[in-house]
Amino acid sequence: MSATAAQLELPIQETPYDFGAIFGNTHPVELEVGIGKGRFLIQSAETRPGTNFVGIEWARAYHLMAMERAGKRALTNIRFLRDDALHTFKLALAPQSLSALHVYFPDPWPKTRQRKRRLIQPAFVDLAVKALKDDSLIHLATDHADYFAQMEAVMNGHKQIEVIERHAGSEAPEGVTNYEVKYRQEGRTIHKMVCRTKRM
Repeated sequence: MSATAAQLELPIQETPYDFGAIFGNTHPVELEVGIGKGRFLIQSAETRPGTNFVGIEWARAYHLMAMERAGKRALTNIRFLRDDALHTFKLALAPQSLSALHVYFPDPWPKTRQRKRRLIQPAFVDLAVKALKDDSLIHLATDHADYFAQMEAVMNGHKQIEVIERHAGSEAPEGVTNYEVKYRQEGRTIHKMVCRTKRM
């Protein structure tokens, strides 16, 4: 890994990150869980320099690949973390420290006995709402209809979340992930949802 890319890596920690110190500014911070090769996160950082971006990815190969790509572009408004998302949200994010959350194509764990391992569960959403500012957006996408139904149930059942948009289709807008490009080429239907946080 190049020295430039290495500077973009956040250490795993059990106390909240000070994003103001990390980025050297007070710009809004958006976080993506499961960045894959980093297509969406890097494109977003390039086109929106007034926003800071943090990407969490557990797969080491993808984590390193995304950092190298961002390092070659000399991006300063992006950071990468290789950690379990639940650990990060439980311990390393201060309340109301994020302005948006992106979760695109999380593992659907399709077998019935595996569903408890899905990321979008009430416990995770509780943590996400705590970390997000008021009126922040949560962007979700999956090609798995059953998982999308679960996402809808979880989001609709949360008192501090309002579902503001649902969409299913096959077009490929700019800024999508590598998974979305692949799945659309295969003719899969992509289900998307946008939610807004609200305080009680």
